[in-house]
Amino acid sequence: MTRPEHAAAADAFYSNAEALRYDDSARMAVTQRHLADRVLQLLALPAGAPALILDVGCGTGYSGRPLEKAGHTWIGTDVSAGMLGAARQTRRGCQVVQSDMGTGLHFRYGVFDGCVSISAVQWLCHATKGGHEPAKRVCRFFRGLKAVLAAGARAVFQLYPEQPEHMQMLRDAALEQGFG
Repeated sequence: MTRPEHAAAADAFYSNAEALRYDDSARMAVTQRHLADRVLQLLALPAGAPALILDVGCGTGYSGRPLEKAGHTWIGTDVSAGMLGAARQTRRGCQVVQSDMGTGLHFRYGVFDGCVSISAVQWLCHATKGGHEPAKRVCRFFRGLKAVLAAGARAVFQLYPEQPEHMQMLRDAALEQGFG
């Protein structure tokens, strides 16, 4: 099977029809919720203190349910209008914004208590559209992420880079912005 990053840009690959198939997949639901539970643990948020969490590449919003069950509020971003439409349709009241993470994150400084991202950040490592320069997009993402996180907040990603060079590019950009 071809990686989605090789098939088309994310906003084209995750069309309305693909988004509905994705959201209807029981296997995907279980996998995404399991991953969301784990990244929530790794955020290590203070017990009993509601937090505002950013979900980058939120897709259809699968990660939101574990965040909400833990007493947190979340705002999701995704480049795909189809995925966000499915999120709004099946997760009423969710707050999602169409945004390309490679252009930065356009929120107030220091507003988020944490960030999660499941199976999305690796898209930055691919030039899926004309004008995409992966290294620049990765740097813009981490610079924007650092800006919108509160002091001491954590970001936890599940990703699957295709090549060691991709992981190195992500790691270098994160370290440059002060992430550990």
